[in-house]
Amino acid sequence: MQSWEGLDAFVAVAEAGNFTRAAGRLGVSISQVSREINRLEERLGTQLLVRNTRRVALTESGRLFEQRCRQLIDDREAAFESVTSGKNSIKGLIRLTCAVAYGERTITPIIGRFVAEHPEISIDMELTNRVLDLVAGGMDLAVRIGEITDARLDRVQLGSRSLHVCAAPDYIERHGAPASSSDISAHACLLGTAQRWQFKASGQENQIVPQGRWRCNSGFAVLDAAIQGLGICQLPDFYVQDHLRDGTLVELLADERPSDQAIWAVFPKRSPQPSRIAALIEFLQANVSLTSETCHADDHHARR
Repeated sequence: MQSWEGLDAFVAVAEAGNFTRAAGRLGVSISQVSREINRLEERLGTQLLVRNTRRVALTESGRLFEQRCRQLIDDREAAFESVTSGKNSIKGLIRLTCAVAYGERTITPIIGRFVAEHPEISIDMELTNRVLDLVAGGMDLAVRIGEITDARLDRVQLGSRSLHVCAAPDYIERHGAPASSSDISAHACLLGTAQRWQFKASGQENQIVPQGRWRCNSGFAVLDAAIQGLGICQLPDFYVQDHLRDGTLVELLADERPSDQAIWAVFPKRSPQPSRIAALIEFLQANVSLTSETCHADDHHARR
């Protein structure tokens, strides 16, 4: 019996969450997948999966074993890739995650173009505002903004984003504009997920806890409320750039805008890095950087 028998089937089931999708991904029958995993469990003398009518779940042993199997499969693919070259070597599944709004507006279209260029690539993308454990969850890549502290992860900077304090002209006409960040408390603040608003004055970064009677965990809802003239918001550039350009919103306190925040591709440390992951990181770096540069150029023109 081959030592590798059942490993691909097991990882496919762990990733897909059921036998049917795993069998489809591998191009074999459901009974073959089930048979291979049963033999694998017998060989190991432990249960790897808990099965029910709708879904399978990993046992604790299965979760640990999946991480090691995934590394083995990555190493096996890297060995094959070392003697191949060109676009044909970029194939396989990539599992990635990103925050919801930024993923929908910026990252998902880029991923679509990447898949179009590489027809043997499959994507499993989870948009969530939770910070997922990439290593424990078997994820290949995350796009994250701000500080990265997990020592198990490597990172590559893709670009940067800026934060803007904005209000509608109607709001400013009725309530005036704050002269400095210290005046924010006198205004109706539209609150999102950020607990603190960021500013930079005289070279010093500082934070203010905004107060207001309107809060929503959706940045687009905050944006809509600002456009309606309900108050002042602080949002990233990809939300507000078009509205600053057409005058729907006016930037406030531009001279106290905080330092730009880095946008990172974050991924578990591997040596060597699978070529499909390296190719996607390179593609993201080129395209996110281009998007960031466009936003910053638009911002420069909007302020002139």
